[in-house]
Amino acid sequence: MKSIFILLALFFMHTQSKAQITSDALLFSENHQTVTARSMALGNALGALGGDMSTANLNPAGIAIYRRMELGISLGGLFDNTKTDFLSNQTKDRLSQMTFGNIGLVIASPLRRSRTKWKAVNVGLTFNRIANYARNFTYQGASTGSRIQSFAENSAGISSENLDPYEGWLAYNAYLMDSVSGGYTPNGGVSDSSYTNKYENIRRTGGVNELGFTVGGNYDNKLYIAATLGVDFMEMNEDHLYQETSDSLDFIALDFTENRNVKGTGINLKIGMIYRINKLVRIGLAVHTPTAYRLVDSYNSGLYGEIIYDSLLQATNYAMEDADPLVLQHDLVTPWVFMGSVGIVIPKRGFIGLDVEYSDYSWASFALLENERTVANNKFINDLNDRVVAGYKGVLKARIGAEMAFGLARLRLGYQFQTSPYEESIAGVTDMRHDISAGLGLRWKHFYLDFGYSHTLKDFEYSPYTSSSTIQRVTGASQTGHAMLSIGALIFRDKDES
Repeated sequence: MKSIFILLALFFMHTQSKAQITSDALLFSENHQTVTARSMALGNALGALGGDMSTANLNPAGIAIYRRMELGISLGGLFDNTKTDFLSNQTKDRLSQMTFGNIGLVIASPLRRSRTKWKAVNVGLTFNRIANYARNFTYQGASTGSRIQSFAENSAGISSENLDPYEGWLAYNAYLMDSVSGGYTPNGGVSDSSYTNKYENIRRTGGVNELGFTVGGNYDNKLYIAATLGVDFMEMNEDHLYQETSDSLDFIALDFTENRNVKGTGINLKIGMIYRINKLVRIGLAVHTPTAYRLVDSYNSGLYGEIIYDSLLQATNYAMEDADPLVLQHDLVTPWVFMGSVGIVIPKRGFIGLDVEYSDYSWASFALLENERTVANNKFINDLNDRVVAGYKGVLKARIGAEMAFGLARLRLGYQFQTSPYEESIAGVTDMRHDISAGLGLRWKHFYLDFGYSHTLKDFEYSPYTSSSTIQRVTGASQTGHAMLSIGALIFRDKDES
């Protein structure tokens, strides 16, 4: 296996911009996708109310509230529109895909012969899509500087025989840069003041599926407690196509392609309680332990270069398919999550839910496998964790939702807000997230049908590469629509159910 140090350095080099969408500590710690249509419409504000399969992933005590067996499934569709701005050049992209929400079973088991105040023990088995990494955006425009400068800077102090085979070696052997006095300099007239036309497309797919096993208890119809053991299955695939051209330099064209695939399995525990103060008011508390991931990273790249070198046209192509990818196993531990909730129930009319959630992304940490813990590797991973601490901060999420009953019909509204996870603020980019949602439902004695829709607004910043001489800054804004349909069956109604 190739040096882990080279691989980590390469990964980090492509993600050190604060708004880079592939920043693992943030990307793999966020779980934004709603798993049922009802929860989606309510802005996920069910932490103190329960009675929905999504609560197994929010406040597991919501499973303990069930008084009937329930079997349900949720499917939907996602529609994303992203607009980027690169030096006043705007580009729009669209993405659409079918989505899976969840499939689950809750078994309610009343303790009718119990001599204690324990009324029931419920069990839930759910398979939820808790994160969706789908993303597609493009930017283009002309600016000073070139990515070749970044290739040269990243190769400083390294002999040509030992250049990074996935970046520096490709550029060097494509005549895009030459070695000079222990360093490297771009060829073809590329400089801080030279203009090149730039284009990049980033396409990402994947997400996280969680298999959850929940056990909960109902004490005197006032206190509900439960825990969910979650086993997460994560995969992310990301492709970058970066292009540069010039009409006035000896440098003519550059195509740099990258692919990164990450797969892994993680485990976590969620613990929650709901207390019914009276018939109208409930409060909820929940804690999510960090998810401990074992990840397998795979990275590969390819390069095509076209340049006039020594008065000759040099066209060089190193296809990604011709090289073996770098493969690395490592661990990632995501942050703790703390949640508090209040629910107000209006008998036979509906309810209002309010959730507040806190998590600090600077608590995320990377770790090496035992056989990779050399002095140099430990130093690098410690530096990476220090940068996570310095770059991220605590995030507050607030959710509010309301449901109104009209006979069999239910009308639902919701809203979610999330503060920026970044320690540093950038002018013109708030990095905040807003989710506005609504939905309808029909609930019969033994069957339900729910529809939910959420609209997410979020802005971001992206930097394609780092260079001490020129900074390329792209800003973007995305609007994502997500529609979901849930159907389910309710079986064995408890005779004591109100």
